Amino acid sequence: MTETNKTISGASGEQPAAEKRKTAAKSASSKASATQKNGPAKTAAAKPPQRDAYDDFLDEMDRAEKAAGTQSRAASSKKTGAAKSPAASPRKAASGKQAAAASKKTDSAKKQAPSSKKVAYQDDLLAAWDELERESRLRKDTRRAAARSTGHTAPRGKRSAAGSSADSPRPRAAAGTPRKRPADKNPGAPGNRSSAAKARRAPARQAVLLVDNDRDAYDDFLEETDGKHARKRPFKRGDALTVALLAAILCIIGLGGWQFTRYQKFMTMKAAVDRQTFYDGTTVEGVDVSGMTLEQANRHWAENIEPTYSQRAVTLSNGATFTAAELGYSSDYEMVLSNAWSAGRSGSLVERYEALSDRAGQMVNYTVTRSAYNRDVLKQCVSAIAQQIDRPAEDSKIGSFDVTSYTFQFTDEVIGSQLDQERLFTDMTNALNAGGGTVELVVNSIQPAVKKADMASQYGMIASAVTNASSSSSNRLSNIKLALQFINGTCLAPGETFSFNGTVGERTTARGFKAATAYSSGKVVEEVGGGICQVSTTLFNAAVKSDMKIVERHNHSLTVGYVDLGKDAAVNWDSQDLRFTNTSSDNVYICCYLTSDKRVRFGIFGKLLPNGESITVEGVTTGRVDYQTVYQPSMTLASGETKVAQSGKQGYTAEAYKIRWDANGNQISKELLCKSTYRSTDEIIEYGP
Repeated sequence: MTETNKTISGASGEQPAAEKRKTAAKSASSKASATQKNGPAKTAAAKPPQRDAYDDFLDEMDRAEKAAGTQSRAASSKKTGAAKSPAASPRKAASGKQAAAASKKTDSAKKQAPSSKKVAYQDDLLAAWDELERESRLRKDTRRAAARSTGHTAPRGKRSAAGSSADSPRPRAAAGTPRKRPADKNPGAPGNRSSAAKARRAPARQAVLLVDNDRDAYDDFLEETDGKHARKRPFKRGDALTVALLAAILCIIGLGGWQFTRYQKFMTMKAAVDRQTFYDGTTVEGVDVSGMTLEQANRHWAENIEPTYSQRAVTLSNGATFTAAELGYSSDYEMVLSNAWSAGRSGSLVERYEALSDRAGQMVNYTVTRSAYNRDVLKQCVSAIAQQIDRPAEDSKIGSFDVTSYTFQFTDEVIGSQLDQERLFTDMTNALNAGGGTVELVVNSIQPAVKKADMASQYGMIASAVTNASSSSSNRLSNIKLALQFINGTCLAPGETFSFNGTVGERTTARGFKAATAYSSGKVVEEVGGGICQVSTTLFNAAVKSDMKIVERHNHSLTVGYVDLGKDAAVNWDSQDLRFTNTSSDNVYICCYLTSDKRVRFGIFGKLLPNGESITVEGVTTGRVDYQTVYQPSMTLASGETKVAQSGKQGYTAEAYKIRWDANGNQISKELLCKSTYRSTDEIIEYGP
C-alpha cells in the first residue's frame, strides 16, 4: 500500500468513531430533551417552573448575545471567503475526505440546534473531547518530528502514528554516518524513490506529511535507528479520559464563572433599580426626595407643606372666617409624588437600569398643582352668607281694622338689605390666591315701596251702598238687622270668595229669624227670613263698586221697589246665593248696619282704587211685559158687583252696567254686569154672579 493510501485509510478509520460518539451523544440529548419536554411515560405533565426577574434578565441577555454572535459570524464568514483559494491550504489538497467530513460535521452541528441549556452543554463537551483528541495527535506528531530532527528514535515494537509496522528491529546506523535509503530494486514501484526524489522533498511537504500522518517505511527506519531519541510512555485511553475530564471540569468552571459574572451583573442592576426610595436627582417643588420613600414623602408633604396652603384663611368684616380647606382646596401632590417615584420603574430590568444610567447626574424636578378654592364650593359659601344678610324690604301694611270706628292701624315699613355676591366672590378669590386676608362685605339697602306715612291716604272706605227699608214690617226689619249682624266685620283676604249663605247661614226661627213677606215662584208669600234679600241686594251693589269680582248673582222673580231694575240680588237657602271674590292685593273689610231711619247701609274698606278712580252701577230697562186682567166670579159678591182681588204688575227685562270713572269724573270704561227678567202679575177682578 502506498503512503497516500495509508493516510486516507487512517483518516477514514478515525472519522467513523468520532461520528459514532456524536451520534450517540445526540441521541442521548434528544432523549433527555424529550424526557424534559414530555416527562416520564405514563406520568402526569409536570407544572412549568415559575419564572422570576433573573429568568427575564437571562433571556434578554441571551437575545443580546445571540444578536452580537450573529453579527460576528457574518463578519468572520466574509473574511474567510475573501481569503480562500485553491492553493491556500496544503491540508485541503492533501486530504479531501477530511475536509468533506469536517464540512458534514459543521452542517450536522448547525442542524442540531440545542433545544435547551443541557443539550448545549453536552454538545460543548463532545466538541471539547474531539478537540482534545486532535490536539493530542498533533502534539504526538510534533514530538516525533522533533525527535527525528535531534536524532532520537521511537520505541521498538510500537506502531507509528501513520500505521507502519515495526515488528522486526531495524539496524542502527553508525553515528555520523549519512542516512541512506537502500538501492531501489524496483524504481518504478510506488514505495521506491530515487535519491534525487528524496533530496527534492521540501520542508513544507514534510510539515504537511507530519500533520497528515503521510509517512513511509524509511521514516520508521530513521526513528528506529536513532539511538538518541528517548523512549516515551505509550499513550493510553485512560489518559484521554483524564484529559477529557479535566477539560469538562475546566468547561464547567468556566461556565460557572461566566454565569457568576452574569448573576453579579444582574444583582448590581437589581440593587440599583429596586431601591424603595426615590431615585437620585429627583426633586419635587425644589425639595430633594432622593433619600425618602414614597410614604415618607407623602407624610412630609401632608404635615409640613400642604398645611401652609390649605390653612390660608379669609376673614369677613362680620367676623366670619373661612379656610381654603373649607372652600374646596385641592392639591395633586399625592399623584405628583407617585409619578416621581414610579419614573424609571417600568419596563425590563435592563431598560430601567439604562434609563437610570442616562439620567445620572441630572436633576429632574416635578411641580405640584394646587387650587386654593373650588368655584362651586365658594359660590355656595357666598350664597349661604347672602342668606344670612339679605332681607327684603317690607312695605307698611294694615295691621288691624276697627269695625266700630271704621279706622285702620298700619305697621311700620322695613328697609331691606342685599349682599353684593359677585364682589364678595371676587374679593375672596383674590385674598385666597394672595395667601389669605380680610374681605369687606358690601351690603346694599333696599327701600320699601309703601311707607306708613303714605298708608292713611291710600286706605279707607272703597265704596258703599244704601237701600231704604222704611216701608218694611217689624218682622222684616228684624230679619234684616239679624243678617247684618252676621256679616258686619267680615275680613276678606286677597283672592278669597265671600258667600252670603255661608256667612249668614240658614234662616230658621231657632236662629232668630221671623216670618215676613217674600217672593216665591212669582208669588208673594210669608216666609221665615223674609226681607233679607234687601241685605243681599245692598251688599251686591257695594261689592261691584269696590271692584270685587261677582261670581254668582240672581235677580228676583218680580220687581222690587228698593232698587233699580237689574241691580237686585235675590238669595234662597237651598237654591240661590250671592258670591264675589276679593281681587285686590290687600284685605278688605265689610261693614254694615241698619240706620235709625231704617236705611240698610254697607261699606267696604280697604285699599282705595288707584288714581282716585270710582265705580258706579247703572240699571237699564230693556223691555216691558204687560200684565193680563183676569175675571173670576165670587159668591161673596152680589150680582153686578165687582172687586179687584189682585192688582196687576208689569213685567220687565233689564241690564246692569259697571262704569269706571277717573278722579275728574270722566268715564273710563263701561261693561255689562248682568241681565235680568222680571215676570208680570195678572190683575184679578172678582164679580158677583
